[in-house]
Amino acid sequence: MGTKSERLGNDAELLRDQTPEYMLLPKMRFRLSLSEFWGDEELKNSFLDIIKRNNMAPYYQDVCQDFYWEMDANLYNEMHQINVVTWEELEAGNTNLNIEEDTKGNWRDMLDYACKIGDTDRANSIATSIFEDTNNSSGVRAEAAFCLFRIAYFKSNVLSMGKAVKNINDLMEVSCNMGSNWCCRNKLKAYEALYCLAVRNFARAVSLLLDCIPTFESYELLPFKDIVQYTVLAGMISLSRSDLDKRFNNNGILQQSLMIECSAYMDYLNSLYDCHYADFFQHLAWIEMEMKFDPLLRPHYQYYVREMRIKAYSQLLQAYRTLSLNRMAIEFGVTEDYIEQEMARFIANGRLHCKIDKVSGTVVTVSASGCDRGQPPDASCDRGLVYQNTIKRGDMLLNRLKKLGQVIEF
Repeated sequence: MGTKSERLGNDAELLRDQTPEYMLLPKMRFRLSLSEFWGDEELKNSFLDIIKRNNMAPYYQDVCQDFYWEMDANLYNEMHQINVVTWEELEAGNTNLNIEEDTKGNWRDMLDYACKIGDTDRANSIATSIFEDTNNSSGVRAEAAFCLFRIAYFKSNVLSMGKAVKNINDLMEVSCNMGSNWCCRNKLKAYEALYCLAVRNFARAVSLLLDCIPTFESYELLPFKDIVQYTVLAGMISLSRSDLDKRFNNNGILQQSLMIECSAYMDYLNSLYDCHYADFFQHLAWIEMEMKFDPLLRPHYQYYVREMRIKAYSQLLQAYRTLSLNRMAIEFGVTEDYIEQEMARFIANGRLHCKIDKVSGTVVTVSASGCDRGQPPDASCDRGLVYQNTIKRGDMLLNRLKKLGQVIEF
């Protein structure tokens, strides 16, 4: 059976690789706020079970007020009493928040408990006081800054997430000799990647995520499975097909994780890479729903889906000089009218460099007009097309100015 200390050591080792339950609540709460999940009793019960297990009285009160749920007074009083007793014990053992790194203070216990019960105001106050006190070591201040990021993530406060990332970077720049510098930089990759996803910087996000996957240890923030999923989402939109092959298909850790835990994301990745466009459109529709239900990604799902459709169209057209609309419709599993209308919109906006020949029912690529096929589609090789687009946009601007002049008295 082993000694008590050995058992506690094994438990700590297991918990270190697990994300705290309360860090799973933001996504669940966000889903419950959407009309699609208003009647999902299973999700609601799972959400409340986590609250009950962790005696999250402050969070329970806030949730009931936010969702207009009838609060169970007996449950709240029971959890609140447990919180009060625990806080009294923690505060009795704490005399000073100016804690040196090698001193066994209990500010971490207080901070962890405030986060565990969802008392974000108190947690933010403790972490801020630790971070702002320059008498504390850089390692302690960085630890507090990481917690401030988690609090901001818990509350879906993107602005505060960015502020925390900046503070951690500043700390590491002025403390190059900090003993835990490598550890902090390694953890920061996952934290900063989440912030980059929230502000739609997918290229920076995938670079950070790919770097942190082999040495991921930020389980206190989110599960490794989420890191893998975010890596696929960010990589698909920001990397070229050759880079996907180099950095995804040849990445053993990523491929293993996709096969074991994220097979749907692997199918999404392979459908575009293997040019199975009808399957890709189906997987993209599923990805759209996943992004809509994620508090970080929901503001960007429409942009993401549009860019991925453009990417798929461009990838197919690069292999042809001309391609019939009917063939494209078959490839993507949609109707010919749908393909024509969507491509016409992307062409008019300058996002696809091709022309639609309505008479013959074909799409003529830019390279078919005399451009060097070795150049990328967005290169200014077809000067005629560039000129036509410029004239078209100039005419649109003049028409708008003319209409504006009719209603404004100079």
